[in-house]
Parts: sequence; C-alpha cells; structure tokens
Amino acid sequence: MDRVIVELYMTDLADEMEDVQASLDDIQSTVDDIETDVATVDGVVDDILNDTVDIQSTVNDIETDVAVVDANVDTILAVTNALPTLSETGGTVTTDGTEQNIYINTAPLGVFKPICALIDCTAHTAGETIVIKTYYDVAPGGAGVLLADTLTFAGLISPEILMIDLKPNRYGVKITIQKTVGTNRAYPWEVFYEI
Repeated sequence: MDRVIVELYMTDLADEMEDVQASLDDIQSTVDDIETDVATVDGVVDDILNDTVDIQSTVNDIETDVAVVDANVDTILAVTNALPTLSETGGTVTTDGTEQNIYINTAPLGVFKPICALIDCTAHTAGETIVIKTYYDVAPGGAGVLLADTLTFAGLISPEILMIDLKPNRYGVKITIQKTVGTNRAYPWEVFYEI
C-alpha cells in the first residue's frame, strides 16, 4: 500500500509538474508576444522619430522659403510704392503753319503711362483750323514714332480745352499741332503722365 500511495503521490506530482510546465510555457509565450510587441513599438517609435526629423527639415525649408518670399515682397513693395507718380509738363506752342511738337517723349526710362494732353484753344477763332496728331513708337530701335491718330478742329472749339487721351507706352509718344487755316496763335498745353 505504501507503494500505491507513493505511485499516487508521484502521479499527482507529475500532473502538477505538467501543469506548472504548461503555465511556464504560457508565460514564455506571453513574454515572447510582449517582446514582439515591444520590437514593433520600437520600430514605430523609430519611424516617428525619423518622420519628426523629416518634418523639422521641411519646416526649416518652409521658413527659409518664407524669408525669401518676404524679402521679395519687400522689394516689390519698394518698387510699387514708388509707382505710379503722377507728373506733368507743359508750355505754350505758337503755331507757324508747320507741324510742331507739343509734347514728345521718345526715350522713356521704362514703361510709362501718358494719361492725357490738355490744349487751351481759347485764342482759336471761328475761321481757323488746327490738326492735332498723336504718334507712338511700339518697338525698340524701330522706325520711331508712327502716326496713330489725327484730329481736325475747324471753327470755334467748345469746350475750349481739348483733352486728348493717351495710351500706356514703352518706347515713345509724340503730340503735334499744325495750323492749317487762319492766323497763327499761341496754344498753352500740358500733359499728365505716370512714371
């Protein structure tokens, strides 16, 4: 009977050992799963750190680009704030029967915007005729100013101030006056333009 008790005890002990081994195997499997999860998390953390470095590099590039754009905007503002400046010139032309320049600018410093010419015709009488011509130069080193418009005024002019609209231009503009009928007269004039 002692032997049966010992065998029973040994069987119980073996069963408990198997249970302990099964528990140890489960624990080892859980540890292996945790190690795999930790390795995965380490990989994700490494990816996040790499992405953070990439993002910071991109942010640095954007900040550099923004600084360049700011500098360009400052340069553009400096130019545009100086433009346009309304300017004018004027004088008096006394006609002599030939075509005479009222205003001429055949060498502007850049694109300029002639706005209008005003010609005072208060001295003009009913029996007189004047011809106003407008010329433009449209090509660098081209043929010079070319006729663009001719206006003829015969008899009394009303209103007494002629306003001739001018177009923006790069290479030059000229306005002339010619008395074709009647007594030569003085015609005060002025031209407005933006530079």
